[in-house]
Amino acid sequence: MFSPSQNLLDLHSRLSFNRLVQSPLQLGIWSILEPAGAQNHAPQLCWISSNQLGCVWMAGSGEGTAGMSIVMSSLRRESRSWSKPRKISQNDSRSEQNPLLFLSEAKTGEFDLQLIHTAQKVRKPSESRSEGGTFSMQWTASLKSQRRGQHKGRWSKAIDLLDTPAFCRHPPHRRADGRWLLPIYRSLEAGGSFGHDYSELLLLEADGSPSGELIPIPNSKGRVHGSLVASADGTQLLQFFRSRQADCIYRSHGSLDGLHWNTPEPIALPNNNSSIQALRLQSGLLAMIFNRFSVQAHPTEEHAWGEALWPRTRWPLSVALSDDDGDSWPWIRDLDHGDGFVGEANWFLNGQLAYPSILEGMPGELHIAYSWAGRQAIRYLCILEKQILGLVP
Repeated sequence: MFSPSQNLLDLHSRLSFNRLVQSPLQLGIWSILEPAGAQNHAPQLCWISSNQLGCVWMAGSGEGTAGMSIVMSSLRRESRSWSKPRKISQNDSRSEQNPLLFLSEAKTGEFDLQLIHTAQKVRKPSESRSEGGTFSMQWTASLKSQRRGQHKGRWSKAIDLLDTPAFCRHPPHRRADGRWLLPIYRSLEAGGSFGHDYSELLLLEADGSPSGELIPIPNSKGRVHGSLVASADGTQLLQFFRSRQADCIYRSHGSLDGLHWNTPEPIALPNNNSSIQALRLQSGLLAMIFNRFSVQAHPTEEHAWGEALWPRTRWPLSVALSDDDGDSWPWIRDLDHGDGFVGEANWFLNGQLAYPSILEGMPGELHIAYSWAGRQAIRYLCILEKQILGLVP
């Protein structure tokens, strides 16, 4: 007998962090971005310019701990690798989380690169979980904003966007008048583990500064991480939500100016109480990236709000396409199954794949980033819309 390991072509030595890779056994072009801490989580992608793609995420010793900071890496047109991540947030005494990037109007008439993230108070690792409160301290989070020139420059000093605690996850949606609708949500100290969270929109001026106007999302308790897109006919806005009940993704219809919304209702895609993101493609189709798993197969009519449901299962990572604004999703493709472990005996071994971000570049070319292998690193993936539709392998 013999082992094939004696005669193999070992490709491990040819792989490195940040390097763009393509393999016949894996979908798309991909890269593992260099870890910037023990945990790497919640990435967001942004086109800084037509020649530069940026990615920000939170990195450090752990969510809710001091020194959890926002880092940034970028991929330039001529580069074969993402840049080495560097810290760009400014408060080491707080846990800085859930970053997002977008281009806002500068006073010069050009654009600024603007970063928004949360910064919450922290507990010492030795502190026990107090009964009746939220251990993660998310209810202490402030929304921070800082900016620099689109192409270069130093980051400005971070300022508060609100004088009350709030959380964010997704980039703002730009209205026709140039102002921005930033989805936010509120976590409460009392009332259980996130089950009472509810969503709002913060109206930002064209330069990204806060207007002070808050827009409620009616009956949105337990619906968070709002992701905004325009409807296919351009007459209204759609907002999709993560569900604290780990049942379905929810959708709300809003006026084109974003000032009026209806109650979020469930759609056909499952949700595991983890982040999702929607994107209107240049083809007209609506894309959704999410974990194709839920605890409850159908939403219940009566919700006993309080303790949210927290399945550890954050896999597979999937992308779905709709041609009717999310009423149906005829095309779904799994992008990553993790390590493939199933069954109760080894279920805990499967690394989580979570908090995806999706962006279109060239028409039909989709750029994706997500927390990979239980937050060990951020994985970047570039695939084609045609690969989701099954028109090419």
